[in-house]
Amino acid sequence: MTDSTQWISQLLQRHARVLARQSSPPGPEALQALNSLQLADAIVDKRRLNREHPEHALQVAIIGPTQSGKSTLVNLLLDTQAASISALAGFTVHAQGYARGYTEDELQLLTPMMDPLQRVPATRLSATELDTYVLESVPGGPDALLDKAVVWDTPDFDSIDAGTYKRAVMNTVAIADIVVLMVSKDKYGDKSVWDMLQLIHPLALPLLVCINKLDPQDEQAVQQAFSARHAQQFDTPLPPIILLPFVARNTPGQRVSLPTERLQELHQVLADLGSQVNRAAAMRASKAFMQLHRQEWLAPLAEERRAASDWQTLISAAMTEAEDQYSRDYLNNPDKYDTFNRALAELLSLLEIPGLAPMLSRTRQLVTWPARKLLGVGRDAIDRHAGSSRSTAPVDQEVLTLQRILDSTLVSLQGTLLDQGQGRSQSGGQQAFWSALSRQFRQREASIRDTFLTEAEQIRKEFEPQIEAAAQQLYVQLQAQPALLNSLRAARATADAAGVALAVKSGGLAPTDLVLAPAMLSVTTLLTESALGKYLDTIKAELRERQRQHINTRLLQGILAAELLRLSTTLPADELYAQQLEPQLLAELTAQGG
Repeated sequence: MTDSTQWISQLLQRHARVLARQSSPPGPEALQALNSLQLADAIVDKRRLNREHPEHALQVAIIGPTQSGKSTLVNLLLDTQAASISALAGFTVHAQGYARGYTEDELQLLTPMMDPLQRVPATRLSATELDTYVLESVPGGPDALLDKAVVWDTPDFDSIDAGTYKRAVMNTVAIADIVVLMVSKDKYGDKSVWDMLQLIHPLALPLLVCINKLDPQDEQAVQQAFSARHAQQFDTPLPPIILLPFVARNTPGQRVSLPTERLQELHQVLADLGSQVNRAAAMRASKAFMQLHRQEWLAPLAEERRAASDWQTLISAAMTEAEDQYSRDYLNNPDKYDTFNRALAELLSLLEIPGLAPMLSRTRQLVTWPARKLLGVGRDAIDRHAGSSRSTAPVDQEVLTLQRILDSTLVSLQGTLLDQGQGRSQSGGQQAFWSALSRQFRQREASIRDTFLTEAEQIRKEFEPQIEAAAQQLYVQLQAQPALLNSLRAARATADAAGVALAVKSGGLAPTDLVLAPAMLSVTTLLTESALGKYLDTIKAELRERQRQHINTRLLQGILAAELLRLSTTLPADELYAQQLEPQLLAELTAQGG
């Protein structure tokens, strides 16, 4: 763990923010992590208080479930009626500290401990404003069991709304030098009670357990049951237990009078616990507490980062499949691969047949395929010669293949996202990541499609010089063989030669249609059967490989993969744990191996 504890506050904000944004109630693991983080964040302030003001006021925190008698015990310990008492469960929803024997300046030292709660007078407490607390001096009576102390009354930690004010409970536990667990005979076995004991146990704070509202005949059985449960759950000595009888009240504010022997016992136990307060030891225990929960707190961040890595793996696999599909359905499909035919059409232009050269030169200046502005011009030239009346634009097989690749890739990834987002066995960090990513995917899918198709057209045009270069390579080789060159020129001078070149240049004739043109048949036959046959295959293979690399690098990886990866880096930070990590938190997560 790094020396700085600033990461704890940063992490707490992330946990609280994510849970607040969730539409469904958080699970027990998420709540447990949030509670222990809230406690740790307050402990950081307590450690600072111990270092800077080691002799600050003794703090006694009374915690417990609903209707256990916490407020009654506060009044009993200080011999006051400061703490309001009600028969309604959940009546106390604020932390309320009552000080005996300390000045206001001494109490002011405690205010940073209660952040982010705001200190207000008791008269200003409101059930609708849960971010406040009370800390005030009370005179105390002659029968007070504590001479100098701040006694804290706390909200019930097991009520339905406890999650909304659990911070008050955690802050109070953190500030405590002594913790008093107040439970009734109906509540001492509740899971919430033992969960709280489990949470505060590593802090090794002096602890007193008061079991209230007991009938005499139940005392022995209740004490034995509690002791057995404690021995089962913890390997430390049983804390002192004081059994308090049930006392009926005629009015809610009526003082409770306990038997003298119980009051004496309570006074003696509190004195003994006071003598056990060791703030230096508490600081060491608090450090161990943070280390104990560190992995649990950071787990959602590590899981989210692993999910992001899994998304990158999914994209990588999708791009591999897309590249394979491009090779399978286009480059290696003789019925659809037309790039080399375009190179041969360019070669036709380079042969420079007398009488045709000027027209082809003008065509090259005006048109670079696959320009669509002159769509159909070349086909019209062929059709006029052949007497055909068709006017449908040719199908670009590469474009169709790329569109199919885009469709299959997005559909496959969207299905994976839906499966991941609905995975019941996933942890909180994974669930949050995949759900947010699935929503982001749906919102950005149309934009990704538009970007891909727009860039595809430009990227394909960028490859045109490679096709022209292939034609130039063939032409250079032909120039070294004058007899073959003259033969090709003779074959080139067929009736449809000019129309073929113009059609391909203008985009009016699909390059795959070239195999049907007599001029192309003559050229390809002569080249294949000549000494340049193997060289022709080499040029074709090299052109195909360069085109594969060009599309993969520039379009699949450079555009599609980049757009998909960008989805995970632009997710809403308030829905996730590990987006845009602060340096301190990132360092702590890295040290954890996340």
